[in-house]
Amino acid sequence: KYMTYLPHSGLHNQRISLINAMIIAHALNRTLLMPELNIGSATFWADSNELAKQLELCPTYIKQNKKEASRRLRCHVYRNYKPLPVESIFDLSSAHALDIYTEQRSDMSRDYIHRHASAHQLNETVYSVQDPFRYSYQIHDHDPNLYAFAQHEEMNDKYLEHIDLNELRSRPETYMVFGSLFGTSRLQLHEPEMLWLREYLHRTTALNHPEIKHSSQKIIQALGDRYTSVHLRQGDGIFQKMATETIAQVESALLSNLTMGHVSNNNTKQVVQRLKSATSVQERLKHCQSLQGGAVLHQQDPQLEMIYLATDATNPQQEFPHMFDRYPCLFTLSDFYNAKILLQRKRHDKMDSLLPPMIDAEIASHANLFIGTPKSTYSAYVRYRNQHYRVL
Repeated sequence: KYMTYLPHSGLHNQRISLINAMIIAHALNRTLLMPELNIGSATFWADSNELAKQLELCPTYIKQNKKEASRRLRCHVYRNYKPLPVESIFDLSSAHALDIYTEQRSDMSRDYIHRHASAHQLNETVYSVQDPFRYSYQIHDHDPNLYAFAQHEEMNDKYLEHIDLNELRSRPETYMVFGSLFGTSRLQLHEPEMLWLREYLHRTTALNHPEIKHSSQKIIQALGDRYTSVHLRQGDGIFQKMATETIAQVESALLSNLTMGHVSNNNTKQVVQRLKSATSVQERLKHCQSLQGGAVLHQQDPQLEMIYLATDATNPQQEFPHMFDRYPCLFTLSDFYNAKILLQRKRHDKMDSLLPPMIDAEIASHANLFIGTPKSTYSAYVRYRNQHYRVL
């Protein structure tokens, strides 16, 4: 038996959908037919019928310049649609080790299940979980009536329908097709095994690309054994509107976390001045590295903390001047030589545009302390990976 779903949104939101799908597949003992991951611009949610049409037809309409057909199907968000196989982006070895079975879909055509059933000589019976509204359904592993009133209210707050996994287990159809599976609250889990599985998959479903590992390891080594990482997102949507508030929140959290257990030192001003007068990034990095080796001064003053900033800002020093002024040992991806080559090279490969934020995430994940942007799924990904590395 098989199951699949309709993908949408940006990469890290697609990752949440993928993890939700793997949990459901495991619970139902079905093989997950994985949609390809779009590494281009984020696409929007739509109701099941429209989203299925868009995923099948929009890339072709745009490629063939069918303007009227594109307009009718609202294909404008698919102009930078770049689908790739899941395992070219994420490492699923942890899921496979738990006997979660996956198979890569070769395309998003609506006749895919018909072709798949014919190729495997299977009975082509399909059960569709319709998704006509933004929050059509939530899936749970328990009877909500057995729960306390407050929890029950929380469950019914956003989703129109609640589907029991036991109901889905009893379905005899060969194929099960969901609409959207995005959302951290999409699965309402109670069973300890299911809760553990979700936490484990979030921690272990990691970015998977040799250049990510190679480039990030060099920068992690340069930052040293102990550094703090920060993610500041502000480039689109609600994050752009809340940019000033977000920066203030992150700066406050950074200051609060770094100040705990530290005592101010009168010599700090001299050291800060020396760092600010450095004539190159390499010179400043070298000075900062020398302060990280257990020096008493570093242990006493948070202003000299080694900090890595992961951000979508095009010019971080201009956009976050207070942070760079306060923390002279603050560095970004573009400060490192091997990353500069990557950032400057021409984008011939589909993956190239995605590599910088992926490398950013990997470096941020290895920090002693991570501070993220509220409500960002990218920050949520880094936080899970950071927890994973700290357990190792």
